[in-house]
Amino acid sequence: MVTKFDVSSVGFSVLDILGRPVSAIPPGGRAAFIEEIRMTVAGTAAATAVDCAILGLKTRMVTAVGDDDMGDFLTSKMERFGIECSMVKRISGVPTSATILPIRPNGERPALHVPGTAAAFTLIESEYEGALDARVIHVGGTGLLKAFDGEPTLTFLKQAKALGRTTTFDLIQSNPETIELVAPLLPYIDYFVPSIDEAGEMAGSADPAAVAAFFRAKGVKNSFLTLGADGVYVMPERGAAFHVPAFDIPVADTTGCGDSFTAGVIVGIIKGWDLPYTARFASAVAAKVAMGLGSDGKLVSLDDTLEALRRLPTKVPSRTYVA
Repeated sequence: MVTKFDVSSVGFSVLDILGRPVSAIPPGGRAAFIEEIRMTVAGTAAATAVDCAILGLKTRMVTAVGDDDMGDFLTSKMERFGIECSMVKRISGVPTSATILPIRPNGERPALHVPGTAAAFTLIESEYEGALDARVIHVGGTGLLKAFDGEPTLTFLKQAKALGRTTTFDLIQSNPETIELVAPLLPYIDYFVPSIDEAGEMAGSADPAAVAAFFRAKGVKNSFLTLGADGVYVMPERGAAFHVPAFDIPVADTTGCGDSFTAGVIVGIIKGWDLPYTARFASAVAAKVAMGLGSDGKLVSLDDTLEALRRLPTKVPSRTYVA
């Protein structure tokens, strides 16, 4: 079946207000001067959608925002990136999800977050046709999507697979109990793209091989475990697991790096690339994002990212991940 879109990104969207570099919050009513402040489209679904659009994919966003100024910003900004937003719901009386991020000099990102519309987002069966009108269905934000988490997500993913769609999945703010929410979804996930920290919380291990094996046993086909500065560990559906090191770059901000990595994986799926090249490309996408402020960072185009893939030096990982 021919679909209208390359990717439909479903779930968590949030307005990020970021400033860098922030070494400390000034005491009392005092002020500190910093170099940069930005407002960006962010979230495990929306940031991935933005990055997919920047990289040239036909992208639909399926989410909810408030009927407020922040919702206006998110919707108009996504549309300016070329994202189709007819399935972005406006919810009155609930604030748009938003986060204040004082970015530390090393790129770390403590957060002050208002859950808002993320907790209210869900889909009904009559909306499935539009939400599933894409080759790749990305669900992002499980853990913060209170109304959509659990059975609604499971029903939606089952329908995606019944239609022959390729599914990608990421979550947020996981803890050891999150596995109960996620486990029923796993047999319907083709590409699982969490951080090792998020996945490890659920698997009860910090070892990438053990974590990937844990999720394979529960039905995931391909796992991409992002390792921060150490790159990514991949356990494919077929063949041996492998590790791809990160690129050696000056890090400005790690916000959205995982979301952008997922966008790189989705591009690889659409382009038909093999998994090792896809993992390297996705790492280059994340590197471009990490060099700037916010979840799109310095990501500007597919061609520019392919050039970065060719020229960026590789970082030496802290350990050996594959024997």
